[in-house]
Amino acid sequence: MSPKNWIRTAATVALVVFAASACGQDDPPLTKGTPVPSPKAGAQQENALPRREPSPNAPALDQIKYNLERRVLAMGGMIDRPTSSTCDTGKVSDQPQTFTCTVSYLGVQVPFRVETKGGSFMVQYTATPTKGGVITREGVQARAWKEYGVYGGKTRDSLRCDEVPTVRLVPVDKPSGYRCYVGEGGLAGTYDVIIGSNGMRLH
Repeated sequence: MSPKNWIRTAATVALVVFAASACGQDDPPLTKGTPVPSPKAGAQQENALPRREPSPNAPALDQIKYNLERRVLAMGGMIDRPTSSTCDTGKVSDQPQTFTCTVSYLGVQVPFRVETKGGSFMVQYTATPTKGGVITREGVQARAWKEYGVYGGKTRDSLRCDEVPTVRLVPVDKPSGYRCYVGEGGLAGTYDVIIGSNGMRLH
């Protein structure tokens, strides 16, 4: 092989290696997900309520249902949609008790294991989601816009999120498998959508 042919071949190999390395890199945030639109007016409400709040003298079970519905609304991104709930007990007694309450939201059932500690005057309880928390596409987009879109400029224009289903259950307090991305600006980066037992956050 002549020197000229060797040089040409080596250069070709170098170009091929470089191209392969470039293809193997992760896509930058600018190309992941889809652009996040400005949320619809009135879609997200900071104080979205499931229904009329029960009076302080209402049965403890009514108050537990109300609080669980508020928690599910927060998980979904405070998108104001109808909620309802049922429990497999008719009332909360003054003795320690364990039962299940299920909140319905956007056609998804979110069950909680409720454990009360008993008491005649004030019922203390814990409520743990047993099959996950609820995530919504509209809620993720609204949350991302609130966190990053409001900054405007490059941050707003490069804001993108994965294609989240309209609504579904995901693990609680763990990365949901869905992310949002800021491609440019001081907040550039990748953010996991996490559904906590009391709401949604981007981390």
